[in-house]
Amino acid sequence: MLEQSLEAKIAMMREAMGDVRTVGARTRPGMTKLMTELRTMVAMRDRRNAGALMEISDIERDMQRIDRFRSLIIGGFQQPAPGGFTCRDARNNQTHVSLEQLEAEIASLEMVAQRLLAV
Repeated sequence: MLEQSLEAKIAMMREAMGDVRTVGARTRPGMTKLMTELRTMVAMRDRRNAGALMEISDIERDMQRIDRFRSLIIGGFQQPAPGGFTCRDARNNQTHVSLEQLEAEIASLEMVAQRLLAV
């Protein structure tokens, strides 16, 4: 969903800048390529305003943190536990993930999506 929203925003920005073609990697870009293209287009749009680029950097940092959390859950899930579940991280350390922590990460992802579309 986030990728589709970001792709639609980039298409809108591309059209506003006079570039409407879809070639090469633009037909099925991944999140990394979409973020790179967004950063490039914002830099061209706001040449003297680095605030938007700083916001994109902050968003990318938050997305990486959320992705690490997602990887912990998907790759390290062990078993349900009271109030959440247990996982093993990349170093094989057992970690308890509470349902509140999971809900906070979901809310954080939704906030990242809103911030990304507001850039």
